Amino acid sequence: MRFQIIKPTGVLAQFIKYYWVMEKNSSEGDVCERVIPTGNIDLMFHYKNCFKVKCSDNNTYKQAFSFISGISNSYADVTTNGETGLICVSFHPFGAYNFFNFPLLEIENQNISLDSVFGSESNEIYEQLCNAQSLNDRIALVENFLHGRLRETGHRDSLLIKTGIGLINQSKGQINTTSLSEKLSVTPKTLERKFSAMVGKTPKQFIKIVRFQSIINTFSVANSVNLTEIAYANGFFDQSHFIKDFKSFSGYTPKDFFANHQCQSDYFR
Repeated sequence: MRFQIIKPTGVLAQFIKYYWVMEKNSSEGDVCERVIPTGNIDLMFHYKNCFKVKCSDNNTYKQAFSFISGISNSYADVTTNGETGLICVSFHPFGAYNFFNFPLLEIENQNISLDSVFGSESNEIYEQLCNAQSLNDRIALVENFLHGRLRETGHRDSLLIKTGIGLINQSKGQINTTSLSEKLSVTPKTLERKFSAMVGKTPKQFIKIVRFQSIINTFSVANSVNLTEIAYANGFFDQSHFIKDFKSFSGYTPKDFFANHQCQSDYFR
């Protein structure tokens, strides 16, 4: 299996964290990965076989060849299927809204086929990606597709959301919505409305995901730290609340998760 992270170029770098690319031959066998919430909206382009997904509610489906993945607050098990090739566009939390002309809350916890958003254009880029001869050619096709969908949004709203996300990340998810609204000089109701439309989650939901990711990062950096210490360091005041929240996001207790998933990624989202 070959995995690669590529940085976007030019103006796209303002809105996109990176592209990740995965390719696997059928002889290498299938790979199963548990996907956990990351706080990102992703745009996926398969140009070989699509992945199989088993959701936390045990429903299963096969991914579309191209789709947009809204921010999730639960986990799924994703399995490769024979020969695979995939390019994923992973947006900054404030970035995806600049490419899609609808409130992003409409796709939370969902994978929406791109043909339902862009119609026949999604079929065109699928065919182009399949026929491309190199990774550089495929990245160029994806970037051309993105440039064609980039639109202007209100500068004041974009700055508000970008600043809000920065404050949430700086606090590692240890800020409440009232404090966040006060720091941004807007009402909680206004902040929730704009966050839901431009990020795809309410501020409260997004804060919880950032705190969850902070716990994982804390353990990844210093995996000898006691789980109780990690819980307290990330704003939990009792073990039961910590375990309940963690299990809802990952499907595992913290102890089991860190025993079996030393380094989690957002592969296969």
